[in-house]
Amino acid sequence: MQAMKRAAIGTVLLLLAAGSLPARAAEVTVPLGARADKIEVLYTKQGPMALVGLLDEEALAVVDLTSKQIKSRTPLGIRPLVVRRIGATNVAAVGGPASGNLVLVDFEKQEVTRQIDLGSGIFDIAVDAERGRIVVTHPAADRISVVNPSTGQVRIFPMPGPPLAAAIQSANGNLLVTLGGSDPLGLAIVNLANGELLARLRSGATPEDMVLDLVHQQAVVLNSGSNDLTLVPLSATARTVRTVGLDWRPSRLVLSRDGRYAYVTSGESDRLQIVDLEAGQIVKSRPLGRLPTGIVLLEDDSLLVAEAGTQALRRITPESFAVSELPPLQPGSVAGVITDVAGKPITKGVLKVEGRTVPILPDGSFLISKLPAGKYLVDVQVPGFPAFSARLQAREGYVVTDEIRLPPRSQAEKVDGVGFIADVPQYSELLARTLVERLAGKEKTRKVILLNGPLGPHPEFVQLASTVRDLNLLDRDNRYTDDLEKLQTIGRSLGLRYIVVTQVQFTRGYNTQGDPIINTLLRFFVPVSLPNFSPNQLRSQAVAVVVDLQKVRSGDKAMLFKAEDRDDTGGPPLFEEAADGLFRLEVKRMAEQIDNQWKEKSPFIS
Repeated sequence: MQAMKRAAIGTVLLLLAAGSLPARAAEVTVPLGARADKIEVLYTKQGPMALVGLLDEEALAVVDLTSKQIKSRTPLGIRPLVVRRIGATNVAAVGGPASGNLVLVDFEKQEVTRQIDLGSGIFDIAVDAERGRIVVTHPAADRISVVNPSTGQVRIFPMPGPPLAAAIQSANGNLLVTLGGSDPLGLAIVNLANGELLARLRSGATPEDMVLDLVHQQAVVLNSGSNDLTLVPLSATARTVRTVGLDWRPSRLVLSRDGRYAYVTSGESDRLQIVDLEAGQIVKSRPLGRLPTGIVLLEDDSLLVAEAGTQALRRITPESFAVSELPPLQPGSVAGVITDVAGKPITKGVLKVEGRTVPILPDGSFLISKLPAGKYLVDVQVPGFPAFSARLQAREGYVVTDEIRLPPRSQAEKVDGVGFIADVPQYSELLARTLVERLAGKEKTRKVILLNGPLGPHPEFVQLASTVRDLNLLDRDNRYTDDLEKLQTIGRSLGLRYIVVTQVQFTRGYNTQGDPIINTLLRFFVPVSLPNFSPNQLRSQAVAVVVDLQKVRSGDKAMLFKAEDRDDTGGPPLFEEAADGLFRLEVKRMAEQIDNQWKEKSPFIS
């Protein structure tokens, strides 16, 4: 009897103890019976509902997250990747990469209200309900479509690369769109009123997803190609661009309500990575079901994840991914080499950072070890060179390599000259020489020099000539790349306010398919072909890029001056000497055309 009493009392104590512990709510899964990706959530009187595209069933599912049941399925006729609700209506816009049809669905009535053929597969959809428009990205066609959902009217705007993720800035209605590939300027801002490209901003490789952080006025870009997140400021008061590395290749992301944390799914690794965006580090990771993709944050701060492998939705309670305190940051190291403007390693000197002095070794190399993660301003002290500071970034637990290039030994006092650099193709140098002669004849008080002429580099340019080797000045959208900094170094050293880069393309012969025009330095054309339909039909095109070294920045639109000429001589094939003479005459005429454009536009400020 006493033993039974003791057992009963023990049971009661265990129950009381269990009641005093914080209970962890169970995770919930909702079977879908098909794979899914991006999720849209709406809130009704009955509770939260999820709109999910069922890829294998080609249907739109409405899932009741309270009862954990699929409320309805609406056939679509396409494999739906992305679903977006249009404002507060009962209509959703649905699309997928295998079809060019944008499908508008009334999910209450369970019927398709409109199908709009956009002609190319759909990756993402952004809804601007306030202005009554939908933006659709078409990576395969390098364009976006702006659709009026009420009338079905469509406007098409070309993009400088394959558009992927899209988001609308509610304040001004501009579009933020990421561009596929490895272009460092992989985030574009577009004026949807006319398709004008307003800016190109930083991203990583293959920026596949993006979320706007309205709290901190920044875009958080997920880069599946470079396994990181890019934090891009969207206002003057926001921070500079930052990059946060990830442990596993990311798929989709969502932000916490205060914008501090990013919750990142990793489909290839079946994991959830939790990133503290303030600290710039991963603070926690946890396993998920197979192939997690789309993810959203619900009103109770739980996460809803689409798992393509398990063909289900998984609802994760906040207790399972809460972060109590940050682990200490592990130090990193920065290694690299110090060179002069010509790329030659410096043999002696020191670096000073965070109260430490680090020597530069005889081969120009340096190593800064045990440096906490973050960005640093490093003072570089080298005998014979002016005082100089460089920015370096250390990453937690990594050895980051970098190169520091010193400024010229002396800086020009007066900076108002014009220097000309000719590109590699034949006759580019002739165009530069002709323009130098014309400009020097008018600008008597300004320094006008040809930096690389037929006899080699100008004497003042010899030390700096190597800086333009492999120069890639413009991207395919005619915007300056980071190589602009090389020209600015030349300008500071030689007292040049402007640098003009010239290029001439030409073709001749009998090939009716056209001879390809290959870019070398500027790369501002998509390679094209100029057809020759008769013998000796000579074609040439000249371009002069005027770079104002004091005003332009990386990502700015370049100032181009173009001219074309031709010579249809006909008759038997010309000898090389005769063709060369005709091409040189064409270059002279094109130089005159560009000079006349300069008279009208006046690109050189006095």
